[in-house]
Amino acid sequence: MLVGSLAALLAACKDTPPIVDARVDLALVDQGADAPPARCQSPQPLGAGPYFKDVTASYGLDPSGLAVAGLRIASADVNGDGYPDLLVHDLGTNNRDDLGATPPKRYKSLLLNEPRPGGGRRFRDATLASGLTAIRGGGVGRASHFAIFADVNNDGKLDVLTGTYVNADPKANPKDPGDRSEVLLGDGKGNFTLAAQSDLYSKEMRSTTSAAFLDYDRDGVVDLFVGNWYEIYGYLPALQDRLYRGNGDGSFSEVTDAMGLTTLRDKGYAEGKNSRPTYGVSACDVDGDGDSDLLVSAYGRQWNMLWRNDGEKFVDVSVASGVAADALVDYSDNEYYRCYCKSSGACSAPAPISSCGVSGWNPGVDDQPWRLGGNTFTTICADYDNDGDLDLFNAAIRHWHIGASSDPSQILRNLGASPLRFERPGNAALGLERKHTAVDWNEGDISAAFFDFDGDGLLDLILMDSDYPDTHTWLFRQKPDHTFEEISKLAGIDHDRGQEVTLADLDGDGDLDVVMGTSSARGGPKVPQVYVYENLVGQRSNWLRVTLTGSGKGGANRAAIGAKVWVEAGGVRQLREVDGGHGHFALQNGLSVHFGLGAACEVEKLEVEWPDKARSRSVFTKVRANYPIEIDQASGKLRYRTAP
Repeated sequence: MLVGSLAALLAACKDTPPIVDARVDLALVDQGADAPPARCQSPQPLGAGPYFKDVTASYGLDPSGLAVAGLRIASADVNGDGYPDLLVHDLGTNNRDDLGATPPKRYKSLLLNEPRPGGGRRFRDATLASGLTAIRGGGVGRASHFAIFADVNNDGKLDVLTGTYVNADPKANPKDPGDRSEVLLGDGKGNFTLAAQSDLYSKEMRSTTSAAFLDYDRDGVVDLFVGNWYEIYGYLPALQDRLYRGNGDGSFSEVTDAMGLTTLRDKGYAEGKNSRPTYGVSACDVDGDGDSDLLVSAYGRQWNMLWRNDGEKFVDVSVASGVAADALVDYSDNEYYRCYCKSSGACSAPAPISSCGVSGWNPGVDDQPWRLGGNTFTTICADYDNDGDLDLFNAAIRHWHIGASSDPSQILRNLGASPLRFERPGNAALGLERKHTAVDWNEGDISAAFFDFDGDGLLDLILMDSDYPDTHTWLFRQKPDHTFEEISKLAGIDHDRGQEVTLADLDGDGDLDVVMGTSSARGGPKVPQVYVYENLVGQRSNWLRVTLTGSGKGGANRAAIGAKVWVEAGGVRQLREVDGGHGHFALQNGLSVHFGLGAACEVEKLEVEWPDKARSRSVFTKVRANYPIEIDQASGKLRYRTAP
């Protein structure tokens, strides 16, 4: 329907009925005597490839269909039908949807995953009907730039945080419509309403870049950690990151100072006490003590942060743990430094190979350890080596002219909690190094994810290299010795300028498909389209998908964010943690956890540690593979979902 004016479109939206309950009856069968029939796969060799297929058109997301523009993507089952849906955000600073334009301009889209007539799946745009863009005080089209999901009021229905980046620089974008990050409560059918206003709202213009749900105090109600960037880009002062305690009704109370997370404005750089230009936040239990710790991915080559949760407050262990930055601080190959030495005569360095235009070197700042880290965008948590603790991976942008002191994207291997330390084995040693053929190369690594795409029980790495010419998506397959081999071209997923990624079993066949957004920066495609790549090989091996439901306040939060799940099958013990959002402009791969089981047709032991004060445990044996399963903390039951 074409509408000629904003007023007419708003009137039409007002009359749009809410999304109805489109769920089908899903058979749930208890573990035990009534368990469903055994299913077993005989794993097949991968073969010559490809391992992924571009199915964007069949899902209706190509230009002839919905033509969804965007690059920031979260997946979750918002209507409870067993299939993951998508919430996509496009770029835009301080911008509301322009519904009066021709054609209307929208910066976010809620896409419901539904059956396609004739078979298969497709996405249906349900954005306006869902209420997700409601403006506080009336109207639709509220400015927002990312989203993550949780059950904030423990009613068994997913709610959503929509995060809003408000640029405070009047020279860049003086317009401020007054929109801020908001929590919206879900009805379990795909409809959302604004929660009560609380401390999350601030009149201050905050460049909010990221958020993560967690339950830091394990009281059964989710809390929220929010990352903020520079006050004004181009100047060192950055905004304070903030922690909010959930009140259980969708409102939040700020506890940043009370929990020891306060940083300093424009001072304390050398000591690591300053506020960072945060580009991503993550929450996971890196020290294995049962509560969530906080990770900050810092831009501007400043130190990343690790806040350890000691049960009472958060303690900064960034430098001591090795998370802040690597040990390479030799800046003699930095072209800015070499140009500065040439022009000023104040230092001696090899001759620059660049043209030495505008000076980009600031003595006393750029030569300091706290400015010799990386441009980190995303940090992900995963037990990549199956040793029982959570390791880290930093996705970072770096450039040829900055030199070796700029930290690359890399794995930080967890060495244990006494004391908590991480080592950096190095990309060359792990098979993650990329060879550059041009002198003026860039690595535009903005997001990443670990997932077992081929179902062999080893986590593989997808790395989204974007924003610059000659960048593409990389896929590294893990080998039994926990090193990696690069196979993106062979796999058919070396997508040009893929930027953000979410992993989800879109078609219900038991493996994880890839949904990615593309970057339009620096000569990229004019429209940052969303693409879907179907996994063609993961379902050839055995698998298990686990969805947890906490008992609510007094037990674990209903979405079980922060819960840990171990499975033992075929002599391999694997660990996953339920994620409440992470990384650059908030990525999320649903609220289920997925395991590849290789040749194992049965999980010998499945163990859940719930994120409650007691660290309650649920243990199940002889769990059948190749079914989605649901585990309920309150009843203690494990159930098999036989459809989808």
